[in-house]
Amino acid sequence: MHLKRDLEMTDMRSREVDLLVVEDNPADARLIELLLSEVGGFNCRRAATLGEAIAGAGAEPPDAVLLDLSLPDAHGIETVERFRAAAPALPIVICTGLDDESMGLLALQHGCQDYLVKGQGDGNLIRRTILYAIERKAVEEERRATAERLKRVLLQTVRSLSLTLEMRDPYTTGHQRRVAQLSTAIGRQMGLSDATVEGLRTGGLLHDIGKIHIPAEFLSRPGKLSAEVHKVIRMHPQMGWEIMKDIEFPWPVADMIRQHHERLDGSGYPLGLKGDEIILESRIIAVADVLEAISSHRPYRPALGLDVAIQELRDHSGSRYDPAVVRACIAVVEEKGVGILDEDAPPPL
Repeated sequence: MHLKRDLEMTDMRSREVDLLVVEDNPADARLIELLLSEVGGFNCRRAATLGEAIAGAGAEPPDAVLLDLSLPDAHGIETVERFRAAAPALPIVICTGLDDESMGLLALQHGCQDYLVKGQGDGNLIRRTILYAIERKAVEEERRATAERLKRVLLQTVRSLSLTLEMRDPYTTGHQRRVAQLSTAIGRQMGLSDATVEGLRTGGLLHDIGKIHIPAEFLSRPGKLSAEVHKVIRMHPQMGWEIMKDIEFPWPVADMIRQHHERLDGSGYPLGLKGDEIILESRIIAVADVLEAISSHRPYRPALGLDVAIQELRDHSGSRYDPAVVRACIAVVEEKGVGILDEDAPPPL
């Protein structure tokens, strides 16, 4: 990866850089062009408004953009935000008459690669700044692409683990996927961040992974479960935590798994946690798990349906289940109906 980037930068230094100069003052734009012509290596094209710049960058993307913050149709950090939204992959160097360090920092925080003040420095400084911005943006894009690949691999691995459990317990095939799907829908209904919703998807897909330690005949045994078998099955949250506790997910997946059978009033297992001792993600997965389990067929009983499941949640909202989560779950079900439990629509990778 580093070799490829080095070759790209060597090529960039051996050919002209296509630079889009976004500047409404003709004198300032001409000065920049003259300074860069003295050091060589640049093909400058000009835009006098933000709208013109966005259109030009879209039609023929430049290698880099030199962007003024005060334009006829945009001013200040809004200029950066609008251009960055239209061209997320282009390197941007701010070039403004405002010598303000805080504005420079703000520009960097909004996705720019560097900051120049008009009238300070010569063509060599501008050249070095632009080339560095191109390199810096290339590194950022490489890291982003690598992170996306790792994320896809992680989610594919999670799905594979979930499917492995389903192979041992065919009577509950799709259960973890449906719980993941409902959990993420509840999270969105509650206005949780995208990162938290991603964590819910992963926790939902793995919440029963501890059952891989449970004998398969216990999981598929028809009829009422004995106290001894039920005791063994109740070990699966702790077993799941043991499996996942040393994996460094970006979310508290191991705790989601261990706590998904905990209840607000302390009547759950394996730790007997109460109230806010139970993380929010586990409270969400718990509600999704209950609704899916009651609604679906099990070896020891037929499916009881959504109405019975929702009544269970309503009857024990505030005691066993988080009231806010219950409200969000019911809202999701009322909006989407039984389709929310469609196992043929697994969460996207």
